[in-house]
Amino acid sequence: MILPSLSLPAKRLAADLMVVLGVVAAGLLSTAAVYSNLREAEALRIYEQRSALAETVLGALDHDSTSTIEAVRGAALMAEMQPAMTRAQFDLYANRLKMAHPTVAALEWQKMEASEGFVFPTNLKEWTHQARPLLDEAQKDARVVGTPIATGAFAAVTPLAEGAKPAVIITVPVYQRNADTDSISRHIGFINALVDVGTLARNAAYQAEAAGNELIVRDRETEGDAPLFTSMGAAAHTPGHDKDGAHRESADYALELNFGSRNWELLLHPKPELLSSGWVHQATFALVLGLLVTALLTILLTRSQINRRRSETAIAHEQALRDELLAEQYRLKEVVESTGVAIWEYDLVHRFLSVSERWHVVSGYSREELGDNVLASWLSMVHPEDQPRISATFANLANHQGDRFEYEYRMRRKDGPWMWVRALAHIVTRDANGRPVKVAGINLEITQQKEAEIRIHALNASLEAQMQEAMARSEARATLGTLIASVSHEMATPMGNSMMTASTLVAQANQFEQHMVAGTLRRSELAQFVGQVQSGNELLLRNLERAVELLKNFRQVAADQASEQRRTFDLQQGLREILDTLAPSLKRQSHRVMLDAPEGILMDSYPGPLGQVLINLINNAYLHAFDGMESGEVHIRATADETHVTLVCTDNGRGIPPDTLKKMFQPFFSTRIGRGGTGLGMSIVENLVKATLGGTLEVQSAVGQGTTVTITLPRSAPEPRQEEEGA
Repeated sequence: MILPSLSLPAKRLAADLMVVLGVVAAGLLSTAAVYSNLREAEALRIYEQRSALAETVLGALDHDSTSTIEAVRGAALMAEMQPAMTRAQFDLYANRLKMAHPTVAALEWQKMEASEGFVFPTNLKEWTHQARPLLDEAQKDARVVGTPIATGAFAAVTPLAEGAKPAVIITVPVYQRNADTDSISRHIGFINALVDVGTLARNAAYQAEAAGNELIVRDRETEGDAPLFTSMGAAAHTPGHDKDGAHRESADYALELNFGSRNWELLLHPKPELLSSGWVHQATFALVLGLLVTALLTILLTRSQINRRRSETAIAHEQALRDELLAEQYRLKEVVESTGVAIWEYDLVHRFLSVSERWHVVSGYSREELGDNVLASWLSMVHPEDQPRISATFANLANHQGDRFEYEYRMRRKDGPWMWVRALAHIVTRDANGRPVKVAGINLEITQQKEAEIRIHALNASLEAQMQEAMARSEARATLGTLIASVSHEMATPMGNSMMTASTLVAQANQFEQHMVAGTLRRSELAQFVGQVQSGNELLLRNLERAVELLKNFRQVAADQASEQRRTFDLQQGLREILDTLAPSLKRQSHRVMLDAPEGILMDSYPGPLGQVLINLINNAYLHAFDGMESGEVHIRATADETHVTLVCTDNGRGIPPDTLKKMFQPFFSTRIGRGGTGLGMSIVENLVKATLGGTLEVQSAVGQGTTVTITLPRSAPEPRQEEEGA
């Protein structure tokens, strides 16, 4: 600013003075306005910094607390899946959990039906008794809500703290679930975790310290003014941060965090050196009055540009997060498509059916061929016999109990063949009158399972027809009838496994659908579902193939007997193949079967009937002799001379009462009629040994001393009778 010259005429002095006063007044007003704007901008900057710091500190503590709670929840799930774990197994798991989550100082598996559970490490048992009143109250709430609950703070000694420091306990209920429905059957205990609050808040305190702030953590629900955690070094700072906040310092920034249903308050207290670096004092403002307005505007513009650049950086960061989220969604979609699960959604009001890319891959039609609405095309692909049933299913949805339903149908691929599909559907939206508006679901291809079922039904029908024909033609073919009847006896294990596996797959698919509809599907859950579906399908196919193989074997045995076909085989190898075939069904129990047969015993006989004899003897021992026993043994020994082979089958079971021993070869006599027994096992054994293999059979048994079955067979089976040849 240039002052007016004092040598001007007096008549201009008043005018110049007025100009000077006007400029000064204008300068004062403009400076005051600029100063006000700068103060507001500075206050906004400080607020943004404090807000960003608060979100960072809260995010750090929330991340550590969430990670800790999820780790304890995972320990509860582990205890739920392995309720009979040993102390060594628990210590190994607890040690790994502590290494991954240092905030967990100790872990306890508290069983409801045991006097004392497991605590790791064992030298920190005191906390389980020290905080028992707090823990009992938290466990009551945990059982009600079924989620992790944290106790109030108490002083505990942990490996990471010198002396007693504030700590809390997270407790999670552990339940026993029904294997079929996955529903809770009973409560079996709790997983309790001792959490060091100092270790939990350490990362958040580092974030606050880096920005020149102290961190104070308080529990709003705990009586007393002592904080759970404070990074203040001097005790003089603790007053004024009491529980009710009535004396909270004006510079403090307050946040809230929910930790295991406990309401924690976080205070960010600026250090003295941060408060002392405030805006310039009032004496300095007098010097600012002489600065050029342009300089002040330049400073304001510069600060404005800095703030704008920060805003642009924040916007770019937000956009990057959106891009990352879209990429993650795309990866998730790729994982879903790779599982073979086709997803679809049907709008009943607008009759619009949209499907995922996997649906197009399975059907063979591209999206361009079918368009966005594939309803009409899909109806034309459905088998004509299945269309009325599907239409009736959707037409009766308004009367359907619940929101979930399923159905099966056949659909033609583009390349021609029919495939079987199981659809698991869920009613997503209903209108005000309760009528379904939108339905979503998944499709699983079950062609192989259906084809296996069809083959089994066909073989069953064929065997039944052969049985009826054989019984009508000759009573001499009675043994064939018993062989056919034993099909159901031998089919129980693979068919039972198949039904259990199919039910498990349906339950897993329903749970997967619930997660998918709720939008809580995680990659780990999806990967787990993929593995479960794959292993389930493999198990189902193995059992169905086993069932088909059993039917074929029985059919071959019947055909061999009818046509008197025979072959030469090694006895040890034949017996070993029979035991290998039985292994999958026998391994579910703790009993053992031991074979003692030398190599080189050649038989010119019927391996099929011999296998059936051995299978019935082993099954009889497992079903009757070992009933109520934990570990039974069956010994099979074979000896031979030049013309005969002797098979001795001995078990260490309960033995057979004399009355039962007299009737055991009668058809349809069984001590387990109505509980899985058919009464045909030993009758079949006697017919095969005597009529088909030309041998003898002897049974010796005493109650409590086991049973011995001795079978003597000619190494060369007798020729079939003439009446059988004629038949």
